[in-house]
Amino acid sequence: MKILKKKRTIAIIVIVLLLLFIIFGRKKKITTVEIIDIKYESINESVSIDGTLEAFVDVKISSDITGKCTNIYIEEGDVVKKGTPLLKIDDVSQRARLLEAKTALNAAKSNFDYVSYKFDNQKKLYEEKLISFSEFTLAELEYKNAQNTLASMQASYDIAQNNIEQTLITSPIEGMITALYVEEGENVITGTMNNEGTVLMTVSDNKKFLVKANVDETSIVKIKKKNPTTIIFDAFPETTYSGFVYQTGNRPIQKSSVSETGIEYEVQVLLEGKHGEMISGMTGNVNITTQVKENVLTVPIQAVVSRNGEEGVFVLNGNRISFIPVKTGITGNMKIEIKSGELKEGYKVVIGPFIAIKSLQDKQKVKVSEINSKMKSGKKTLPPDGK
Repeated sequence: MKILKKKRTIAIIVIVLLLLFIIFGRKKKITTVEIIDIKYESINESVSIDGTLEAFVDVKISSDITGKCTNIYIEEGDVVKKGTPLLKIDDVSQRARLLEAKTALNAAKSNFDYVSYKFDNQKKLYEEKLISFSEFTLAELEYKNAQNTLASMQASYDIAQNNIEQTLITSPIEGMITALYVEEGENVITGTMNNEGTVLMTVSDNKKFLVKANVDETSIVKIKKKNPTTIIFDAFPETTYSGFVYQTGNRPIQKSSVSETGIEYEVQVLLEGKHGEMISGMTGNVNITTQVKENVLTVPIQAVVSRNGEEGVFVLNGNRISFIPVKTGITGNMKIEIKSGELKEGYKVVIGPFIAIKSLQDKQKVKVSEINSKMKSGKKTLPPDGK
């Protein structure tokens, strides 16, 4: 019986000791943080978007007359000069109209010569008072009608002559044939109010290129003409091209589908330099620098957190951290500008890990990670009272 009581006593003591160890023996885990010494430096605010390359001058060629395409003198990819023959349209009907107009013009000239001679005689007779005023007026009216008829026939002839010239389509610019939409034997029609007409081909001046991109309404207000730009094309991922904002849209882009949401505006970036390796239609990432600030206090973006509805950062103060409210400015290069607050250059600001930052609280005890263990001494920290 005594042995049983003794065993029970020992068991109780062991349990009590275990409970005491659990309650008082377990040390509270201290959060490990990463820190950085903040400093003054430059910061670039930018907008990053995807864009498509297009020739600066892109001319879509159509015909001013209707007819059948009889000859095509070029191929897609050919380089042409201004005035190079591109395409021929059947001119049989146009030549017939020219002949008809020429015949009518010659008749009008003959009639005008006769009426003019007759009017000169009538004028002399009237001045000598050999004919009445009414006879002279009738001769003058006949002369003016003949003059108007001649002018009309001359205009018809000029139009017919111009139509003949329009059957041979030449290049309006120096460039490359980047698209050919017609084949020999096809009918070519001119545009009307309800019909765009036949687009025959596209000639592009590849000496200069534009990159066109769409930006949302929150970004368009930041972008101004002449903003410097860098572009990396998918076809040349190891090369960075420079340019500047050439034009910004003032009207939103019409959406092609009712399911598309968000307001977007077109931005045109002019690529600097000559690039013979470029081809219209290439895509790439466009980075537009909208604002640059020199010598401003910055911290990494992840250092700025929100506590109780207030924005701020955690600063290392000995083995504890203090929450300091701040006002922020522009963002760029994974950094954010500190516009106002109690932060000073050299303060040690908590920048990670992300999971740790989410749960940090003011005056919490922390330890610095091994990454920061070799930081130089003598840097500024907050005074013991945290002010």
